[in-house]
Amino acid sequence: MAISELSSTQHQALKVKHNAGVEYAKTQHLVNLRANEVAKAACDLPIFLARNAQNGSYTVSGLTSFSAGQSLLVNNSQWQALYTPVCIQTHPLYLMTREANSSDYFIAFNEQSSALSTEQGEPLFDAKGNPSLFLNSQQKLLESDLKNDYQTYQFTQEAARLGLIKNIDIVLQFEQGEAQTIQGLSTVDEDKLQTLDSDTIANLHKQGYLSVLNSMLISLFQLNALVKLHNQRPELMPLKQIKLELSRDAHAL
Repeated sequence: MAISELSSTQHQALKVKHNAGVEYAKTQHLVNLRANEVAKAACDLPIFLARNAQNGSYTVSGLTSFSAGQSLLVNNSQWQALYTPVCIQTHPLYLMTREANSSDYFIAFNEQSSALSTEQGEPLFDAKGNPSLFLNSQQKLLESDLKNDYQTYQFTQEAARLGLIKNIDIVLQFEQGEAQTIQGLSTVDEDKLQTLDSDTIANLHKQGYLSVLNSMLISLFQLNALVKLHNQRPELMPLKQIKLELSRDAHAL
């Protein structure tokens, strides 16, 4: 992936295609979420934690499909959920820093991205090379997302410290008898959450984490909705049922 810094001199003609976010979402079976997005996304998506293989920290993700590389939440080039995650709204732009721990951020993009064009879409710069209204709004979204990313990291660290994360397997049972297991995801340990003392619960509530944990638990009911969407696609093997089980491999990634 060739990442370049966005420049008004080099990229004045660059545009972001109007359906860029949805085209990206179409290929994502997990969409990245921030802690502040969980309650909004829980209306449509089952939400899980996943461990980052590089640094061991947890990310928060909404499951959109039982098959890698596709999403059941995109239909007729439309995102079907009520809430559109910021990672879809800002695609294909990123905020990057020139060196570790620097606060000197710049907007970057993948040069090979099919979401960019010089022919059609939202212009990133005006005729004078100034940032367009679209680029300004994207920059604001990206900057607030950076803060939300750090808050999400703090949330997952606290959940892990309190032992509230349990590794699970999603077991898919197909109509024809085949079974498939999705590994590498974690959820909130509801039993452990209910045994926390009142001071810890009050502290979680004060930090805004309690509602995130509860929303993640409630979101698991959306697995049934995902099965329904799956079974509406004639090209997919119909699912009979789905079960969540404690992971037999605690280190599954």
